[in-house]
This record gives sequence, C-alpha cells and structure tokens, in this order.
Amino acid sequence: MTISTATRLSKIPFSSIREIFNEANEMEKRGIKLTHMEIGRPDFDTPLHIKAAANDALQKGFVHYTANQGIPELREVIAEKLKLENNVTVDPNKGVVVSVGCKEAIVGAIFAFINPGDEVLIPDPAWLEYQYIVELAGGIPVSIPLHETEGFILRPNDVRDKLNQRTKMIILNSPHNPTGSVLPEKILKEIAEIAIEANLLVLSDEIYEKLIYGEVKHVSIASLPGMFERTVIINGFSKAYAMDGWRLGYAAGPEELIQPILKVHQYNTSSATSFAQYGAVAAYIGSQEPVYEMVKEFDNRRQLLINRLLEMENVSCVVPEGAFYVFPSFKEVGMSSKELATFLLREAQIACVPGSAFGQYGEGYIRMAYSTDYEQINQAMDRLDLALKQLRVKGNSILEV
Repeated sequence: MTISTATRLSKIPFSSIREIFNEANEMEKRGIKLTHMEIGRPDFDTPLHIKAAANDALQKGFVHYTANQGIPELREVIAEKLKLENNVTVDPNKGVVVSVGCKEAIVGAIFAFINPGDEVLIPDPAWLEYQYIVELAGGIPVSIPLHETEGFILRPNDVRDKLNQRTKMIILNSPHNPTGSVLPEKILKEIAEIAIEANLLVLSDEIYEKLIYGEVKHVSIASLPGMFERTVIINGFSKAYAMDGWRLGYAAGPEELIQPILKVHQYNTSSATSFAQYGAVAAYIGSQEPVYEMVKEFDNRRQLLINRLLEMENVSCVVPEGAFYVFPSFKEVGMSSKELATFLLREAQIACVPGSAFGQYGEGYIRMAYSTDYEQINQAMDRLDLALKQLRVKGNSILEV
C-alpha cells in the first residue's frame, strides 16, 4: 500500500544540526573522540535547588495534569519576573501559557495568527525552525539579510523594504542564534515604529536574554511604547538554567494574543509536565548565582574562541555579545559551509553546524557553540588550525577527505 505524506511536508527537511549530531554520535560509537560544538545547549547540570524542587513535587504526588496554561505558581513568578526584569506587565491568569519548550510556544503563536499567504519577516541567518514552522502553517517566510559588516544587527530600512500588504508578523531573536548579536535599544525603537505603522505582530524570542556579556543590556521590545499589545514574548528555562531536557518554555503577552495561543496549546500538548513546572518556579525564585557563574564561564570560553579564530588565516569573526555561539566566516576557504562542516567533523573531530543550516545568508559561515569546556575548545582550535592548513596544501578539495 502506498501512503502519501501531507503536502505541507513536501518542502520541510530534517534538521541539518541533527544530521551533524547523528554522524558525530556514530563516530563516537566507533571510538573517535570529538569536540561537540554543534548542539545549542549548556554543558552544565541543572542547579541542585531546581532539581530538589521538582523531586519534592514528584514525591508529594504532583504527577497529574495541570491547568492547560500551567500551574498558578509558575505563571505568577513568570509575571513577576517580566515586571521586575523586563518592565512588562502581564496577567498571570490570562497572559501566560507554559509550554513544552520554547519551540511549542513558537508553534502555538504562529499557528494562532498566521493564515495561508500571510508573510512573516525573519532575519537571516536565523534558527531555521522559524521558517519551517511558518511554512507548516501555510505562511510565507520572508528573509531579511543580516550583514557581517553590520555586526549581524538587523537594519530597520531592510525591514521596511520587505513590507507589503501581506506582511503580518516579524520574528525577533535577541540575543541571536546563530550570531550572538544583541539588538540595541535604538534599533528596537526603530523596529517598533515600523511595527506600529505597518500593524505588525511581533514574535520576540528572548530565550538567551540572561546570556549576555560586558556592558550589553537586553531590552524586550514589548516594554517599548505601543508594543505590548502587539508582542508575544517567548522565553523559557533551557539556556540560562541548563534545563533543556526539562522541556519548559512559555508565551507571554496581552490576553488578546495569548488566549488564541492557549487554544492551540490545548489541542497540541494539553499541559507541560507537572512536577517539572515546580522546578521552574524554583529557577525563578531561587538563587541566581548558578546563572552568573555559568555566564562568567561562557564569557571566558567566548574570549578564548574568538582570539583563537582571529589568529587563523582566511577566517573572520564578529565578536558575539550574547548567547553561546560564534559565527565565523570561512568564505575565503573555498568550500561550501556544509562541505567544510563535514570536513571539520571527519578530519578535525569538531562537530559544528554549517551556516547554510540557518538560511541562505548563512552560507560561508560555521556556527560553533562554546558549550563545551575551556580545554576542549583550545584543543579543538589546534586541530582546526591544522586542518585549515592541510586544506590549503591539498587545494581546498573536500574530495580529498
């Protein structure tokens, strides 16, 4: 019997990141030691007080369905956090939906508001799931190029150039995956003006907000005048609290935007894991010292990685201000980013992600996550430098691998 898949899946590929991850795992099974720089997750353990709170809830029997939008205690601390840290006031009863990871919240927001033919503006390069979720909803993703010469900061005039009557939403991600750029408040204000003038919805993915370095500040666009009523904030616990396997995120904003997302959530996952939500409460109300220590260590790794990359021939690199990624350019090497990522995996034992996995404007770049220890990064850069020198000797041919 022949069964055809839904046409909506016809142009949706499997994740390029997972392709690298899977090959890396197969190599490790064969005894090959690798440096993992491909998966966007912290390599730290979840802080003990968070695990203790979840375990306590589990032992007390909090093992059943919760309210669709999440337990009241978690929604209340999310609302309090947004008020104190982001200058955004939400109703914990009507303005917050706890989701199974940030991705589910993003899916909910896009499916709640995007009709077939609606256009969604997406900075490029970007986490490519944005594009494919839009396509699954029948929408049309529209790339806005980010330029290395501009520090990968979104240019408001480029946003204006992409507007038309079908434009309904713009997706922002700051700090940004894969480049590590952070949108300055000045740029956010200009984008806010455009959103108001063009009556755009804004999906603001702020999952990396606590992972910033130096004097850089995170500003939520929802806190700017006229923006709360048109913005859905996406955030969660995976990155700052090393809780990626807990699968907890949330969407927050005005009731008019969050209640439609709740409806999608109800028919998708019903509710997030009960006892895990109690751990998330502890994450927000407990000590933040583990977050500060993790960010400090990430900063040390960031500086090491940047310095090592900038010492190499034919490599350029914008200094990232947030998240835990660098996005160096290897355009002068003379290979596609996918070829180069494959070469580095097999010849230098470095698992990293081709820039093409993040959109057409990511071609020529490689994403490296510094979510691995300092010494591993240093050794990986030794192997990278040697591999690049070997490429020059061999004439830049991936066929030599």
